[in-house]
Amino acid sequence: MENDYLREAGIKTLGTRIRRLFERLNTNVTEVYRRELDFEQRWFALGMLLKDHGPMNSRDATKRLGQSHVAMVQVVRAMEKAGLLKRKADPSDARSKILHLTPAGSEKLEQVSAISRSVDRAAAELLAEAAPDFLNQLDSLDDALDRLSFADRIEIAFSQGGSNT
Repeated sequence: MENDYLREAGIKTLGTRIRRLFERLNTNVTEVYRRELDFEQRWFALGMLLKDHGPMNSRDATKRLGQSHVAMVQVVRAMEKAGLLKRKADPSDARSKILHLTPAGSEKLEQVSAISRSVDRAAAELLAEAAPDFLNQLDSLDDALDRLSFADRIEIAFSQGGSNT
C-alpha cells in the first residue's frame, strides 16, 4: 500500500495492522460463504468443531476454540436460529447444555467443507508467496502469550519505565 500510515508507524500500530489483515482476509471469506451457502463465516469454527468431534457442552467448545463466553453465546444463538444447531440438556450437569448439529447443520457443514478447501488452497498460496513461516510464527506468538499474557507484558514494560506519563 502506498502512503500506508500504519506501516510507517511500525510497532505502535501492531494491533491495528493485525486487525486490518484479519478484516482483509475475513471479509472476502465471509462474502463467499454468504453468497454460496447463506452461511456466516463466524459459525465456521464451532460448526467444524462439532462436525469433527461430535456434540459437546458449550463450556468445552468455548475452551477448545479459545473464544470468550459472550462470543460463543452469540454464535450458538445465531446457529440455533438458522436451524444448524440444537442445545440439549446435559445429563451430567443441569446448568449446562450440550451443543448438537442438526441434520441441516451437518449437511451445511459438508457444503462449507467443500468451499473451505478452495479457501484453504488460496490461503496456502498466499502464505507460500508472502510468509511461508507465518503459521509457525503464529503458533510461537500464541505459545508466548500462554506463558505470559500481553497485559502482564505491558505491566512489566510500565515497571521498567515504559510509560511516558
